[in-house]
Amino acid sequence: MTVKAKNQRTVKQSTVKQSVFTVAVSLGLMAASMQPALAAIEIDEAFGPSYDTMVVDTVVGKPLQLVSAVAGTAAYIVSLPFSLIGGNADQAQQKLFVEPWDAMGRCLGCTVAEDNYYKSQVVDNNVVRIVVDQPSEILINTNDYVVVTP
Repeated sequence: MTVKAKNQRTVKQSTVKQSVFTVAVSLGLMAASMQPALAAIEIDEAFGPSYDTMVVDTVVGKPLQLVSAVAGTAAYIVSLPFSLIGGNADQAQQKLFVEPWDAMGRCLGCTVAEDNYYKSQVVDNNVVRIVVDQPSEILINTNDYVVVTP
């Protein structure tokens, strides 16, 4: 009788393990199939800063960028003698001084990509753009003396 009881327990345990495995695989497949649908819901079609991002950038972002730029400038001045000795003064200037102050000039609430897009759309009246063959182009700054000979 003891042998039969052990056999019955083994059968029950394997059935339970199989059902747990089946439920786990089913839930995993359902979660994997739902990911594209959830991703489609989260896509925001609007390009550019929203009211919320502008407010947060005004209240939190820009003051922190100002603190970062001032601290970077102070760190650059303190590290300048060591940077000159090490021969990397240009790199220190770029990372500690130029980049933090350039970040202050980013449009309010914009990401880096949005800011680059908006700045690329600004028309410069001193530049003549000649499209030669897509995507090649020639840019001529009209402030310079240009001679074109046929």
